Amino acid sequence: MIKRKITTVALLAILLAATFSSASAMETSLSEESTGLIPAFVKSEIGINATQPQINVPIANSETKTFDINVKYRMAVGPVLNWFFLKRRIGRALLFGPKYAFKFLTKIPSATINLSVEGPDWCQVALDNSLLNFSISNKFSTASAKVTLTIVNSSGHALEMNQITVNAEFKDNWRIKGSSNSTTISFLPAYVSSISTNVEMLKNQTEIPISPVNETAIPINITNNGNGDTIVNIQVENPPQNWSISAGLENITLSVGEKKQIDLIVNPYGNFDNETIKLKLTPKSNSDADVDDKYLQGTPIYLSITVINNRPEKEEGGISAELLIIIVIAVVILIFVLILLFKRKQQ
Repeated sequence: MIKRKITTVALLAILLAATFSSASAMETSLSEESTGLIPAFVKSEIGINATQPQINVPIANSETKTFDINVKYRMAVGPVLNWFFLKRRIGRALLFGPKYAFKFLTKIPSATINLSVEGPDWCQVALDNSLLNFSISNKFSTASAKVTLTIVNSSGHALEMNQITVNAEFKDNWRIKGSSNSTTISFLPAYVSSISTNVEMLKNQTEIPISPVNETAIPINITNNGNGDTIVNIQVENPPQNWSISAGLENITLSVGEKKQIDLIVNPYGNFDNETIKLKLTPKSNSDADVDDKYLQGTPIYLSITVINNRPEKEEGGISAELLIIIVIAVVILIFVLILLFKRKQQ
């Protein structure tokens, strides 16, 4: 009887030694902590991955995307120790505590994995389930969760890869060591165009006086208020007939928040009362991201500038300058004719 007990104790010592050596030999990319009076002595492993780890189609502002996350878990022991800890009373008592020595009285507990998700502050990220329960075994069991991502504003730089991170953690439980792992999902925030214009000469008036015969430069400020570097194409739409109008540069490049000034050069044709000059400004992303061209296009804006003739107005009841010149020329010609006639008479 004594010999049998000694043999049992020796076997238990060998199994425990194998437990510690097996646990120390396992390689995991996991953080481990021990808690409680008796240190944990069996390692655990967590695997986690996203079914779609990279999204190459830009996600628009206020758009929501859902991603599937797969998680797997196991107690990192070989088949012998797995049998010992789950099938033998003494093994269950060592791993889970004395009350688990009789499996028919107490159900073996499950391993609980805590999930959490992190993302940029201009996004909302959430999990449909933050706690996953797994049966304990040396074979991986799996579970899934869903992550939702919503871009709540356009603070993220357009068409630049960003990431959300999903973390899975098993905290020290019974004599099984804690472990953790994580996975990332990469995504592109869509290009959001927003440009504004300002015409200094219109600050305190609705019309700009220009010369009917000379060239006039009208300064226009253009600001990029969008979320990405932008090329702005400037076109004059339906200019007045025979007028010469140019924006100096057909395209300007603006970084986020940048303001630049262009000069609208206006050269009227002949006399006029007033005219409206219409500009179309079309933004396009300057990104080199490998996306379809439609994701680079911005929304055009339009600018209308009314110009009026600044010729001097004639005084009320007076003679205009043009009429005065005609009268002077007529008088000179008349005097010249009279002189010629007088000379002929004298001859």
